Amino acid sequence: MLESSDIELEDERLKQLDILASERSLTGSELMAHYQPGSFGFHEAVHTTSIVLDLVDEQLLHHPAIAGNPEWFRLAARASEALFNLYQSMGAAQLTSRNTDEGKRPEELNASNDD
Repeated sequence: MLESSDIELEDERLKQLDILASERSLTGSELMAHYQPGSFGFHEAVHTTSIVLDLVDEQLLHHPAIAGNPEWFRLAARASEALFNLYQSMGAAQLTSRNTDEGKRPEELNASNDD
């Protein structure tokens, strides 16, 4: 079974951020500003998480081949739980950013769709 350590995951995350910033000709901090909670890019990631969670639940957990095998079902259920936790964590960050955005004009919210 593949299971990465926290150190390996952090190394991969940092490499991925460098690649993503480079692809968009941005610095790391500029990239993060474009995708911070409250931005269109952040909303897009939350929405994608929801879609993938639904796919895992509907197409994997409810598939007879997976439901019929305890190990496969357990792995698919853990994937579903991880995606659910990701969705909830991102949603909480979105709500926190909304509270700080109250009273701001739309042009002040970095809600651009230019990415």
